[in-house]
Amino acid sequence: MIETEGEVKETTVISVKKFVTGPIETNTYLIWNEKRKGLVIDPSSGCDSLIRLVGKERVGLEAILLTHAHFDHLLGIPEILAAAGSLPVYVHGADAPALSDPQLNGSQWFGHPFTFTGLIKLIEEGMQRIESFDIRVLLVPGHTSGGCALLLENYCFCGDVLFAGSIGRSDLPGGNGSELLEGIIGKLLILPDDIIVCPGHGGRTTIGREKLHNPFLV
Repeated sequence: MIETEGEVKETTVISVKKFVTGPIETNTYLIWNEKRKGLVIDPSSGCDSLIRLVGKERVGLEAILLTHAHFDHLLGIPEILAAAGSLPVYVHGADAPALSDPQLNGSQWFGHPFTFTGLIKLIEEGMQRIESFDIRVLLVPGHTSGGCALLLENYCFCGDVLFAGSIGRSDLPGGNGSELLEGIIGKLLILPDDIIVCPGHGGRTTIGREKLHNPFLV
């Protein structure tokens, strides 16, 4: 399903499209640059619309990028690979073991164990060249040990760290509530107010809006 708010947004370098996918309505993002090179962020199951748009826009997918390694952000990996061929999957090293462990990624809880054992590349905090894109990686543990926010131009893809009016859970394996709050306050809320926050679930927001109105942070 394509969410209606996810109009294609043109910036100086990238376009962003949001899709709502999977069993618990995960936000999956497709981004591409002016050279039609693209990344998929957090693919859950049911990526048919995304794959069709890749074909329509003639996007050459280069990689899958994960904000963290919970099952609802992984289930679509096989669909993307089946459509685009062999691609690396980027994830922080602290979360990498969960890709091949259904208990760690949570898929076992739903009775459909999921594992991925393909090509994995690790991201780490700081500026990083990921295929054709320069991305600033912010490690924000607390939802998972290796949860990251990914800054690309004026977009912040933050997975399940920060939501519009809420924050991520910290009661799952690898979670830590104090670390999560510390990371959000110390790394995300210091970003410019006009940064567009693209969370793993729900609608988008801005850093400025969350600083003023998020009840967990004010």
